[in-house]
Amino acid sequence: MKKVLNYKLPVLLMSLFFVISCQNDPEELLDEATETTTQRIDKKWLASDNHPVVQLLYKRGYEKGSIYETEEHFLAPPDLLYSKDINDYDLSNTTDVTMKQAFNTGRLVSLNRMRINVFFDNSIGAGLQADGVAAINELNGINNCALFFVRVFNANQANITVRSDFGVEPANVLGRAGFPSNGRVFNRVTLNVDRLADFGFSVRRNTIIHELGHCVGLRHTDWRNNGEGGAVNIPGTTENDTQSVMWHIIRNRANPFTNGDLTAFRALFPRALRMDVVNEINDYDYSGEIYVLDNVFVDVFTDGSYTTSSTLNRNVNVSYRLNVQEYNHTSGSYYYNRNRTLIAGSSRYFIDEEEEECSPYQGETCTQEDIEIRLATSVL
Repeated sequence: MKKVLNYKLPVLLMSLFFVISCQNDPEELLDEATETTTQRIDKKWLASDNHPVVQLLYKRGYEKGSIYETEEHFLAPPDLLYSKDINDYDLSNTTDVTMKQAFNTGRLVSLNRMRINVFFDNSIGAGLQADGVAAINELNGINNCALFFVRVFNANQANITVRSDFGVEPANVLGRAGFPSNGRVFNRVTLNVDRLADFGFSVRRNTIIHELGHCVGLRHTDWRNNGEGGAVNIPGTTENDTQSVMWHIIRNRANPFTNGDLTAFRALFPRALRMDVVNEINDYDYSGEIYVLDNVFVDVFTDGSYTTSSTLNRNVNVSYRLNVQEYNHTSGSYYYNRNRTLIAGSSRYFIDEEEEECSPYQGETCTQEDIEIRLATSVL
């Protein structure tokens, strides 16, 4: 979402609900900084009401004439980026999960993707890059939260790229980002570099924290007043937390997070999960018959650095897909969607089995199974 300035306030504050893991240690620098063309100029124009995505956004509560368009995204008030591909949206429910939570979008980063690489593009300048590092350090300093941000120096390694808006945003928008999809972070934060130069360190840092918060699934604390659609509150938080880092107006706070911010991040991202496949049976014979059985587990870690094993401190729903590939006599693929609930209190959980069966005989069809975790979310 974009950051908005309120000229009636004595200070400009940007709100953000963003909690990350307790790790503060920097990771090794990865490769050389990628060169960027900083002379680029983006353009925006009023989006056509006939576009299917724009029509969907109107159904979700946005006012007609409020949606703008660039070559890459739709821009929605106050500071959100939306994909221009209608296939990226869940059309089975017109309210869509992006409007169902008060302090998160309903679309969250999966708990098995808690390590998030961030690339600071040269277009934001050295000063904002340093502010971005400070933002990551604040987020990584929140204990009991699994998010773990790592600065990388190669754009190809990035999950999120932070770059200039290249002149698109008006003066009252400090930054803009979008929400996750398919359990993966939104991959872009744009900053109004020229306008941010008018403010001090805290505003600049908190703006970046705010936009990173959107990338992992957090929405504005004051969603209702912004006309952003119905929502369900995260227990222990309130819509009236005016100092929240996820408030739509940036807050000039030395400590960016309120107690409500911390509660929200710890509830949404309690632990990091990592899948472990353990072989149980390898059965091969001289005729060429093959049977392989693997058990699939998930291990629990304090955060996305995956360095410290931990006990799950909140129940978690895991949605996964059992992909089946046929080969030999026939070929094709299909899958089964399945769900499991992990009950808090353990550090390792059995998920399911993967099998591979194959026979060399004519007319036999071989099958191979593979488990893919699609989304793992905390039970609020």
